[in-house]
Amino acid sequence: MKRRFLVVAFAGILFAVFALAVTTSMAEVQKYVFGSGPMGGPWRIGVGAGVQILNEQLKDKYSFTAAASGGSVENMRRMIAGEYHTTWVHVNNMWDAWNGIGLFEGQKPFKDVRVLEYLVDQAVNVTTLAKLPIRNFMDMAGKKVNIGPAGSGGVPIAKAMFKALGLTDRVKIVNISFQAGAQALKDGQIDVSMIPGGPYISPAIAEISHSVMVRIVEPTPEEAKKIESEVSYLYLGTIPPNKSAGENSDKEKRAMFWSLYWIALASMPDEVVYDVLKVTQDPKIKEVLGKVVNYWITCGPNFSSLVKMGIPLHPGAVKYWKEHGVKLPPELVK
Repeated sequence: MKRRFLVVAFAGILFAVFALAVTTSMAEVQKYVFGSGPMGGPWRIGVGAGVQILNEQLKDKYSFTAAASGGSVENMRRMIAGEYHTTWVHVNNMWDAWNGIGLFEGQKPFKDVRVLEYLVDQAVNVTTLAKLPIRNFMDMAGKKVNIGPAGSGGVPIAKAMFKALGLTDRVKIVNISFQAGAQALKDGQIDVSMIPGGPYISPAIAEISHSVMVRIVEPTPEEAKKIESEVSYLYLGTIPPNKSAGENSDKEKRAMFWSLYWIALASMPDEVVYDVLKVTQDPKIKEVLGKVVNYWITCGPNFSSLVKMGIPLHPGAVKYWKEHGVKLPPELVK
């Protein structure tokens, strides 16, 4: 009887230990939301692919969800609201939120953002149909131009460009998704699609270019100079040969560019940030993700443009980059 009691008691202890181990294991799986972008845009596709890889590689520790959004502006707003833990963002939206200016004017400056890594310099992808007489930016006067949904970071960029060129009241602005805008351009319902590239051409524009001839609208030197003098975060760059679409795509194209960053809440644990960088910076994984969206290839520790802004790096990112021999700007390490 005593022996039976001991066996039962021992079995009970084993069960309790097993249950505790399972409970602890389940508790260790932390959940995080990764903001993405609009349907048909590179962010929706790129973040989705990244989240899939992170969940495969880190399934015993974390669970990530890719959340759809209107784009950079909405990503920033939902991070401020605490709905997103991490996301991709345009440098201008991050700066405005940090200071409580621009689209974030009247709001308390948001100082709880930290940077993980640079993503890419992205082009303002201005596209029309090759049959239309639109060859430079001023030709958009009087035309219907889709600049993306209201939450997209491309919207304030497009409006800033219109203002610099004196086109604010001369362009018929349309605010629909990148995918819907590309289809509307193809169907002749709008004249121009003016949205963020991926990093050069939007996937939605690339798709319609297989069935209709499109033209990349390039700024003249004078137009580019006006924009650069009025919009500090934009600069004139070039789209390499065979990286655009449609008419003369084998030739270099002029375009306006700006930088994108991967950010997270300051409260996101250092270990989580370190781990996601470790996974996504792995050469084999970068190659796989880079086939989906080029951002995953170009991303890295390029923080020079942030020095003047003073927006700090996440401690988890600091640890990762320092371990890999990266000399970080001291102004960004806090």
